[in-house]
Amino acid sequence: MKLLFLLFALLCSTGTSAQRPDTLPQPDTVKRPCAAFVRPPYLRLGDTVGIVTPARKLSEKADTAKVRERFASWGLNVKFAPHFFDREQPYFAGTDLQRAADLQAMLDDPGIRAVVSYQGGYGSVRLLPLVDLTRLREQPKWLVGFSDVTMLHLALGRLGVESLHATMPGKFRFGADEQADAIRSDESLRSALMGLWTRIDLDPHPLDCPGTAQGRLTGGNLAIVCSAIGTPEEPDFDTPAVLFIEEVGEHMYRLDRMMQQLVRSGLLAKCRAILVGHFTDMAGARHFGVEDPYDIIAHYVRPLGIPVVFGLPAGHEDPNVALYMGREVTVTVGDTGASIEF
Repeated sequence: MKLLFLLFALLCSTGTSAQRPDTLPQPDTVKRPCAAFVRPPYLRLGDTVGIVTPARKLSEKADTAKVRERFASWGLNVKFAPHFFDREQPYFAGTDLQRAADLQAMLDDPGIRAVVSYQGGYGSVRLLPLVDLTRLREQPKWLVGFSDVTMLHLALGRLGVESLHATMPGKFRFGADEQADAIRSDESLRSALMGLWTRIDLDPHPLDCPGTAQGRLTGGNLAIVCSAIGTPEEPDFDTPAVLFIEEVGEHMYRLDRMMQQLVRSGLLAKCRAILVGHFTDMAGARHFGVEDPYDIIAHYVRPLGIPVVFGLPAGHEDPNVALYMGREVTVTVGDTGASIEF
């Protein structure tokens, strides 16, 4: 009996000291879906955007001066986070605590009207236990990015805050590299930040599925969406939802596995409509016996009997048009093409 008592006491004492002293508190940021979504105010001339690097560190050749000039041409000011250009870590732009502190400071600063991720990579998920995103319910502002930033979009979706899936400064093109598709990407970001982006019209695609549906837009990078299943950031399909997916640099068999996960989790069957964006630089086509990644996706989504849009110009190549995540959208697909109304 005395031995059991000592074991019990040891377990209790261990439980009270489980949090490491160098770890920030873990706020309950995404566990409770909100009934009403919050829409951040659109930007006006003279507003300031904050730029952070929540994931991979920047290249030494990153031209921040030209980024500042691009935003200035839109009538906006720029504030870079303190660890924005940190290169001391092997991969990340600063430690988790430093990147989280940068993000939190930008979210809390009333002078910042939008928080823009400079680039993706990997690492945003590591910040979720370290930041308090609930501030955006009371002081909403646009959080902007794509790729790895998908995890932050999913977290905000669970909080009931709209965000902006769009190109990032690390993808800006200048001089001879600034071709028409890149200009379209940048212009859609500017238009979306200013509240001028209301509709996307698309030519018909042979794999499209006709119909009309409404729902809140969720999703983003497919691998990250799948990684969120079973976590607090899992997309909410219990209310009407439209799923957007895109991907880059994956093998065909992995794409098939991710689609299997969406099917077997039961999430895919709950979608009201599906938007299929860029699937860029996919590998292993010959090995898997499928040349076009869209064929893999079509195998899973066409039998659902819901509107499906293929060829949405959003993802890891230009044009990468802006999408209001968390916004209730109307998807219409017909013989003459498709439209997404925000």
